[in-house]
Amino acid sequence: MKKRYYLSMLSMFPLVILFDAVYLPAHKTMELFLVLALVHFVLYGLVNLFGIYFLFRPVGEAFDRGQSTPEAKKRIQNLTLYSTGWIFLLGVAYFGCMLLLFFLLPMNTGDISLEKMPPVLWLTIIPSTLYIYAILPAFITWFLVNNFTLDLKASAYSQLNLTYPAGKKRIGVMLLVTFIILGFFPSLLVTLELIASSTGDEYAKFSGMTPLEAILPDRIIVFIGMIFAVIYITRSFTKPIYSMLGEINKVREGDYSTQAAIITQDEVGELTKAFNEMVKGLRERELIRDTFGKYVTRDVANVILNQKINMAGETRQATILVTDIANYTSISESLSPEEVVLMLNEYLSVLVKIIQQHNGVVNKFMGDSVFAMFNVPLDDPNHAVNAIHAALEIEAFTQTFRFREDRQLTTRIGINTGQVVAGNIGSAERMEYTVIGDEVNVAARLEQLNKQHGTPILVGENTFEIAKAHFNFTELGDFHLKGKEKAIKVFKVSRL
Repeated sequence: MKKRYYLSMLSMFPLVILFDAVYLPAHKTMELFLVLALVHFVLYGLVNLFGIYFLFRPVGEAFDRGQSTPEAKKRIQNLTLYSTGWIFLLGVAYFGCMLLLFFLLPMNTGDISLEKMPPVLWLTIIPSTLYIYAILPAFITWFLVNNFTLDLKASAYSQLNLTYPAGKKRIGVMLLVTFIILGFFPSLLVTLELIASSTGDEYAKFSGMTPLEAILPDRIIVFIGMIFAVIYITRSFTKPIYSMLGEINKVREGDYSTQAAIITQDEVGELTKAFNEMVKGLRERELIRDTFGKYVTRDVANVILNQKINMAGETRQATILVTDIANYTSISESLSPEEVVLMLNEYLSVLVKIIQQHNGVVNKFMGDSVFAMFNVPLDDPNHAVNAIHAALEIEAFTQTFRFREDRQLTTRIGINTGQVVAGNIGSAERMEYTVIGDEVNVAARLEQLNKQHGTPILVGENTFEIAKAHFNFTELGDFHLKGKEKAIKVFKVSRL
């Protein structure tokens, strides 16, 4: 970065030599060109190099140490302004040196003689010289160093963790200043040149040029300045935008940890700030989604976070699935607490995966039991069929898989379908999204009824009516379940 800054600032030396070359046909003397080139070398080369060193030193030291300082942060922020002011001062110094050379040193300047110069020509020489060698180089320096500073701020953000506010600068103000320097000032100089040329024959005799010949070099130099302005104004817009596009692509790929460096203090900086705030919100939302997804499925988390669930409560038809491990008490007594936890985690992980694969939602764990619901909160027109598929798959898995110490676990499952109330239940401090209703209790009673009949899965008659075309059912009869006045039909189920 240091080398690039030095080159940006020292490029003013060949630029002003180019300006001198444009005036060479008008001056008609190589001696004057060489003398002025020597002055440029001293000012824009040697003296400029001295100033560059002090301007960039705090920044270079911060990067060398890999640690930011308040001075370095402030210098990076104001580097464009300081560099522009320094080049402007060098231009003013050049103007003073040029006057001293003309007055003090005799040289072959062709037809130019200060003693013969009409006083009206000072009206054009002073402003035009200051414009060409002070204002215009400073203007170009602004864009050159600003372009460099955009990358410098990005590097300071990534390497030194330096951040800058969006600021209150406006693109319109920069465009207005550009218009004044490249439009208004040159037009003013042309007007002054025309005024001087209209004062009589003294102008033509002294300069040996027509007004058009006198104006043409100024126009060429202004054109050069316009080229620089167009290139670097465009880059000042596109560079931060392309930088932010790179971060947008990271977000598109799922990386919510990214933050774009705010490298401009204008509207684009405000846009970058808004982007960072948006990404921060997405990151927090994703964290909630990931955390919430450990308790419900990711799809359910998305639905809840997108506020597509009536959290106040709603009546829905749902299928409830309740599981329990047979002889769990005796199994747990034969194992240490740590082994029980490891066994349950392994067992429950399988059950959760199977239930979620069939569009179910594990609502809660009750010791070794699982309470799952289908068609709540996600819509699932095949909820009864999917619940039975999940139960049969759980049964098939537990019959073949061996858990801790080659232990087989037998799962009892009760399934029932009916109208339930789904919503947030709890207090202001702790809420739980769940379902309540008589049909939920029936599913729990059916799970317990398995113990009496030695069955793995029992299904209520409501579920049977919906899913009877998809499975083989065997009716066990009418049962008066605890809490139910009316007897319900109970069925065993197997695949077709």
